[in-house]
Amino acid sequence: MKQLLLRPSSASRWIACPASARLSLKVLYEESGEAAKIGTAIHSLSETCWQLDQDPMDFVGKTIEGIVMTRENCEFALAHIRTVAALEAELGTIKVEQYGVAYEALLAKVGGTADVVAYNLDKSILEIADLKTGRQWVDADSPQMKIYALGIMTKLVKVFDTVRLTIVQPQTGEPRTHTMTGDDLMAWKADVLIPAAVSAADGRSEPTPEKSACQYCPAKMICPAQTKALAAVPVTADIATMTPDQVADLLDKAELVEDFITALRKQATKTLEAGGVLRGWQMAPKRPTRQWTKDSDAAQVLLSAGVPETQIYETSIITPAAAEKLLGKDRKQVLDAVTKKVSSGLTLSKSRGLGESTALLQL
Repeated sequence: MKQLLLRPSSASRWIACPASARLSLKVLYEESGEAAKIGTAIHSLSETCWQLDQDPMDFVGKTIEGIVMTRENCEFALAHIRTVAALEAELGTIKVEQYGVAYEALLAKVGGTADVVAYNLDKSILEIADLKTGRQWVDADSPQMKIYALGIMTKLVKVFDTVRLTIVQPQTGEPRTHTMTGDDLMAWKADVLIPAAVSAADGRSEPTPEKSACQYCPAKMICPAQTKALAAVPVTADIATMTPDQVADLLDKAELVEDFITALRKQATKTLEAGGVLRGWQMAPKRPTRQWTKDSDAAQVLLSAGVPETQIYETSIITPAAAEKLLGKDRKQVLDAVTKKVSSGLTLSKSRGLGESTALLQL
């Protein structure tokens, strides 16, 4: 059996469901989306500017790896460079794009490339910093970051007293750091990483569906556990006569197959758009909505028909989110005095602990 290469970026998935690793090998590679390409370009810009001592803001409007850099893109690169500079000033040794192997056996290899590695042997401190350019909040205490740290400790043949894992994610605020000891990291390797890697490699483990693991799994469409979960949802059941326990049980099952159904629709759309045929299905136009052919002509017609001008045009203040972008990080705090967080209502949600309500009904 060929050695299985397990990527740190998908570690949360294959640790939760080891069977997904080999199952995903059966799925055709799909090119990265636009967001991923932008992230790669920002990483490239920050690395280049750090090595050549250049200001990333000078690259606004220029093309990096096929992506035209916006001001925001360059600001993300600048935030990363500032983190790197601070680490160099504190720890002394700094390296970018460092590959390390956290675990390797005949059938499995776990390794990846860390964006930034900083360490001080005398102080026995190691820090891994990773730039994230998306909006979805990323936890610094993640399997991905731990694997990077393990790979570097293996390369340096040293278990550091202090290991710091830092996420630089400008979209969500200031960099955040998780701190642990090297001994704790080695214990995590023995208790969590190695068993998951061994289970993923031997090919005998069964898929274990779990919403967070299934969400981005490329093998959703061919996962036997997903199809079993789908079959377990009784679509002809009389929901009104179910007991609360039956409703809760079915909600758990439905949650697991929602992503499967989304992936199914995506695959069907891709097939039809490529000229394929699906029995009983076709691509149909969305429901049309009436639009003005030309705003100025429409306004003239309405005025001629006696509609007051004050009723023709609408104006409203921009949203707080849009205002934050205009103000930037340094000035957005002025909004605190004139904004508040207001929930639009209640929505169905999983309970987080005993004693909490089992569900919130959407209003």
